[in-house]
Amino acid sequence: MRSKVMIRLIPLTVMAILCLSLAAQPARPQRGSEQQRAATATFLDRQRPETERLRAARLLGWPENKTFPLLLAVGADRAESDAIRFAALYHHHRFSREWLDTILKILDDPNDGGAELDAKLTEELNRRITFRLPPEVRQRILTIWRKLLKDPRDRVRLAAFRALAANHDAVAVNQLDESLRRGSGIPIPIPDAIELLDLNGPVNHITALRPFLSHRDPAVQGRAARALALDPESRPRIVELATSASTAEEVRLHALRGLAREDQGFAAYALPLLENVREDADVRFAAMKAFVGRMNYNSVPAREQIRFAEAVERFAKERNLPPKILRQTAETLVYLKQGFPEIQKHYEGR
Repeated sequence: MRSKVMIRLIPLTVMAILCLSLAAQPARPQRGSEQQRAATATFLDRQRPETERLRAARLLGWPENKTFPLLLAVGADRAESDAIRFAALYHHHRFSREWLDTILKILDDPNDGGAELDAKLTEELNRRITFRLPPEVRQRILTIWRKLLKDPRDRVRLAAFRALAANHDAVAVNQLDESLRRGSGIPIPIPDAIELLDLNGPVNHITALRPFLSHRDPAVQGRAARALALDPESRPRIVELATSASTAEEVRLHALRGLAREDQGFAAYALPLLENVREDADVRFAAMKAFVGRMNYNSVPAREQIRFAEAVERFAKERNLPPKILRQTAETLVYLKQGFPEIQKHYEGR
């Protein structure tokens, strides 16, 4: 059974990056080790320089039980810098009521901590609530985040919208939808607003998104193209954007990703893009990655699979391509031969 692989990376690349990443990171000390105790003592010592304390924070590992309340005390202390406070609460790896109370108290007080601290705490809290919480706890969190939707600090407001949209909160999602429909009073940058509505389910926001398909800013137009790829009325225009050399590259890449997800006729224009040696290399590379993603999650006829594999093979042999494209194209071909029986049979019979 072949694995389901994300569009951006193929398995060999994922494994290589993971191995390199782990090798590059310093080994974390075992819980209760002398190295961890020394790092903890350094981090908690207010007399040490901040840079030294932050370096030590990276070696805290999983704190000993007696360290958790000390980290909370640092995180709650307004006399500490925002960087130190966040490090203390970030490395408090236990999701406890005390930890949550500390976070929410900071977020609820606009005078407690700066924009960076509040934004990072919102992001970290959102990262940790992937499991089911009691309704009353979840409501506490949502209440604070909804309050931050009106925060005057751009970064904090954006973090709150991201957290709430990721949790499909109707209050945040409706604010974004209504402001995009009006075309004014949009509370966060337009590309982010479109991206969050796409995350929530673009089928619910087609009317709000359609006008931005003609926006002059490629960052806006590209995200609108990606989100609206499921809209039959918008799709011909998005195909035109994806295949036209006059379209900004950023728009083309977003359009290809959206179309690969939604358009049953994707092969009709994606394969010619990949096969066209005069086409922009980054666009061809994006078409290749998008087609791999489509094959992973959709049924693709055998003849299209084989045509795609042969196009990838030719692409991998071209000269004057960036090393990254050459490397990942070669790895893609290996993956196709190993992961798809029709392609494997085709190459075995050559």
